[in-house]
Amino acid sequence: MNIDSFVYTTAILYILAALHYLLFLILRKDKLATVGLYGARIGFLTNLIAVIIFIGAGGGSSLFTERGAFLLLGISVVSVFLYFSTKHKLSISGAFLMPWAAVSLIVASFTSGIPKNIFPVGTTGVIHIISAFLGYSAFIFSAVISFLYLIFDRHLKKKKFSVFYHKLPSLSQLESIVYHSLTVGFMFITLSMFTGAIWSEQVFGSYWSWHPKQVATLITWFIYAGIIHLYTYSNWRGKRLCYMSMLGFLLIMLNFVGINFFSSKDVHSFKG
Repeated sequence: MNIDSFVYTTAILYILAALHYLLFLILRKDKLATVGLYGARIGFLTNLIAVIIFIGAGGGSSLFTERGAFLLLGISVVSVFLYFSTKHKLSISGAFLMPWAAVSLIVASFTSGIPKNIFPVGTTGVIHIISAFLGYSAFIFSAVISFLYLIFDRHLKKKKFSVFYHKLPSLSQLESIVYHSLTVGFMFITLSMFTGAIWSEQVFGSYWSWHPKQVATLITWFIYAGIIHLYTYSNWRGKRLCYMSMLGFLLIMLNFVGINFFSSKDVHSFKG
């Protein structure tokens, strides 16, 4: 089987998983979440095979393409979802995250996997890229749980109770999960910046070049460092934490979409 077969198979599995989780959200039947979980797990494996074949065929530079980015985004989102949903029994998050993964693989199936520029990536470069996507995915998860926290909190204050909320932990537990996912994302983004600097020096002869992606990622790093600091030392908890988490997510999306798709002056850009 070639890579396209694995990409299409993964897309189908993620779509089926997303549909089952959405039905679980509506019908509240646990069997639907179980089927969705199996789809996510099998899809993770086929996604992983697709990534390995993709890198093997095109080299590390292929990760700096639209197809490479969306293959990594899909598997990273599912990895984070499987970790946190298993650890915290948050099946309901699949209704928000699996559609994200499905769209990523659908886009990957239609985009180019031919790099605009060929340069050595090596182990350090691969770690840099993978850790960045894992960090992004943890921040996406944090934003999703933040959204659920805010909706849950609002309905509790208005005394609007639903069977839907029996599938959620308490507000304090949701807050703890938001913080946990933020720290995981921050850890991976820090690793990505560190390995990115080393890789940049190896390939371009400089640890820091003031490329748009470097500047945007540094700003993002400081923002998330500030969120974690405020939570730990200034009692910015509850809704404040969730609003900041969602703001950070918007900045991550602006960073990814704005630079990767519209900037032509950065090595991370798909425009070359």
